[in-house]
Amino acid sequence: MPKQPVHESQVAMPEPRVALVSGGGTGIGAAIAQSLRDAGWNVVIFGRRPSLLAAVSEATGAVPLSADVTDEEAPAQLVSSTLAMFGRLDALVLNAAVSRPGRFAELSDTDWRVMTDTNLISAARLTRACLPPLVQTGGSVVGVASLAALRASSFMSGYAASKAGLGLMLQSVAVEYGKQGVRANLICPGLVRTDMSEQSLTLLSEQRGITVDDAYSLATSNVPLRRAGTPEEIAGVVRFLVSPDAGYLTGAIIPVDGGASAVDVAALVYESDH
Repeated sequence: MPKQPVHESQVAMPEPRVALVSGGGTGIGAAIAQSLRDAGWNVVIFGRRPSLLAAVSEATGAVPLSADVTDEEAPAQLVSSTLAMFGRLDALVLNAAVSRPGRFAELSDTDWRVMTDTNLISAARLTRACLPPLVQTGGSVVGVASLAALRASSFMSGYAASKAGLGLMLQSVAVEYGKQGVRANLICPGLVRTDMSEQSLTLLSEQRGITVDDAYSLATSNVPLRRAGTPEEIAGVVRFLVSPDAGYLTGAIIPVDGGASAVDVAALVYESDH
């Protein structure tokens, strides 16, 4: 006898994947939430500023949870709330960060503690809390660092050290938990047009007497793509890394910087656009 057609309602549809995104209220974190929502994910965003989280939630449909990443009790509560809502966790995106620029000799112990606690220790604490449900789903962790984790510059020693540490932490997770199906990777964006970079470039524009757009052009004059990135471009890489398409990619530290980290600075003397 011919097979009876199967109605769509009789087919078990796969559950939407679930991501937890720290620092989800602004810039790159908000773009990651939007990108994952566009891909059909359920997304939980958290940070310290409820009003910003609410705006991203309204725009994207992500679930906002107000929490301070440095609160030692927060990770367990965030994971518990996420599992209560969705019953699973497939990805953790470590996007929250803080920077205290300054000359190396002038950074205080407090400056170092603030950056290390937020950018590294809190990331480790959150990752630890998320590992049990990530093992169950064969999920992944993506850290969002900076080109500062790969290349040194003036006034950024504390931030750079904490972000470089994040990379080795995630590689350790990749090695230890790979056998259980968990992947972990780090991306290192270059200059990206966010509110944070806008403040820095506005200061540069005032110092040089140029427009903010000209300041961006100046800051990226030696970047092969000759421009800053967008939050959406960074979010697209994160979206790929947490997807099945990146199923064999783990332990990687990936620059997303318009080619900046590939430049031989000593050879710039020979550079010509003509």
